[in-house]
Amino acid sequence: MKLRGFFFLLPILCLCQELVVSEITHKGNTLTKDYIITREIQHPVGVPLDSVIAIEDQNRLINLGIFADIKWRAIPLENKTVRLEYEILENANFIGGRFFGGPSPAYDEETGWSFGVGGVFKNFRGRNEQIAGGFMVGGRNTFGIGFTNPWITGDHVSLSMNMGKGEYNHPYLPYTVQIKTVELNVGKYFGEKRKTFIGFEIEDMDFLNDSTQLNYQYFAPQGSFIYDSRDLYANPTKGILLKQAFMGRIDIKGEVENNFTWFQSYSFYKRLSSLHNSRPWILAAGVKAMMSFGEQDHHFMGAMGESGSVRGWHYPTHINYNDPEQSYRFGFHNLKSSVELRKVIVPRIALQNLYEFGVTVSTFIDWGVTSQDKFEDLLRLRPVLGTGVSLQFQVPFVPVLRLEYGWGFYDGKQMDRAFHLAVAHQI
Repeated sequence: MKLRGFFFLLPILCLCQELVVSEITHKGNTLTKDYIITREIQHPVGVPLDSVIAIEDQNRLINLGIFADIKWRAIPLENKTVRLEYEILENANFIGGRFFGGPSPAYDEETGWSFGVGGVFKNFRGRNEQIAGGFMVGGRNTFGIGFTNPWITGDHVSLSMNMGKGEYNHPYLPYTVQIKTVELNVGKYFGEKRKTFIGFEIEDMDFLNDSTQLNYQYFAPQGSFIYDSRDLYANPTKGILLKQAFMGRIDIKGEVENNFTWFQSYSFYKRLSSLHNSRPWILAAGVKAMMSFGEQDHHFMGAMGESGSVRGWHYPTHINYNDPEQSYRFGFHNLKSSVELRKVIVPRIALQNLYEFGVTVSTFIDWGVTSQDKFEDLLRLRPVLGTGVSLQFQVPFVPVLRLEYGWGFYDGKQMDRAFHLAVAHQI
């Protein structure tokens, strides 16, 4: 029976190899404009069906971050060609779909919990625009509003604008920080994988305590070049992500020396399971570096050991900063790396046909060094280490939600342990 079944299927399978796509359609979108969808579909008409290109189209639509799910299928037609159809699962509800907001908490490792009111209009006007705004009190007292359009004109020309003001107690310096900022960035794709961004930020920042008031006013040009071949942004299973970025700090008042910071990032993703396995093992590894030139002002010093650098450490406090034996945690230059072994537990699904959801677990090892002297000194320093476990959720409105617990080590000794809550991938 099995042999007869094989010979029966063989001519059909061979025939499918030459099925020509005569038309491409999509369905399911009730809010999103058609052109937002069609500009992401690159499978040509009049050529044999290529499942690789169809999957890439599907991934591009998912990476927009505005749909609960995307499926594709080939529908045979009477003229012995096929229609390539993309089925879109879109949450077009106003509350909980296009708009998500209300009273809510927010967490930041530097300042702790804040509470306030905020909201996000996702896919505003059905054109993949986003407007966000709100205010918070608590760890941070903030107010802000922002607008983003990843393809506002031309060929992948993007625009983002943000403005806000905030106040918070510095986590390890004896100051209350007050800041007002305006930011504008423009981006441009060159092909599908090369992305560039250029822009600026204008900031007015005060460091205040009972006896001191320091004011900084600076113009901050910034930009980046990114090479991105990841298949899925929320949980990549293959590809690389390379980033070169800079940020300047030019004193508007001309009272202090200017500063220039150069960022580098290299991340790699490898699927360790077969393509047919919907719950694959994934290896993710990355290296990041930051170099600072010009004025080395300790008010802008970075810290090592938290969810964005080496996990398993609490964000440092003034006790850590004032302890000379913990100076290894503070610096102007840094070098860090991470390795994660991930296992998809729940593949991406659409809950109630409305909300994207997925679960991945992983183990991680982080390594990092920071220096207050020269960048080349980094490789001569003892590293800060961290290891632990991570639970990563694919949910609406954030890139990923990470819940992590880790243990921190230095000089062969366990120094700390910490729980982390973050909304972006470490790698």
